[in-house]
Amino acid sequence: MRGPLDGYDRLRISERRPRKADKLGNVNREERLAQNEILFREVNERIKELESGSWDSHEIGFMCECADATCMAVITLRPAEYEALRRNPRQFGVLPGHQIEDVESVVESHPDYLVVEKHLETVEQVEEADPRQ
Repeated sequence: MRGPLDGYDRLRISERRPRKADKLGNVNREERLAQNEILFREVNERIKELESGSWDSHEIGFMCECADATCMAVITLRPAEYEALRRNPRQFGVLPGHQIEDVESVVESHPDYLVVEKHLETVEQVEEADPRQ
């Protein structure tokens, strides 16, 4: 199994849209945390591209999509699990214990990972940043 950082030098993260800020340039906590999750989702989309030749044949290591910008944990998913996760741009895959319940809700629980959905405060932000839209 290849890890999520194999070939990292080839990953290109798309230009991210600037975060919304108030008149003083401050970004609220929910938006900042959502932006971290958006970044990990973008990395995982690049991992998917790198793995495209063997996409249906094995489990793949993806980055935990939690809000902790320093998290380097790996979630191992089968391609069908990853695609199910990507169907809803409000949802992210995180390791158990990595969810932040005041900004997201656990909507699915699996043995090795959780699916969290962002609360209303950041729905527009995560939907606009969805690389599949």
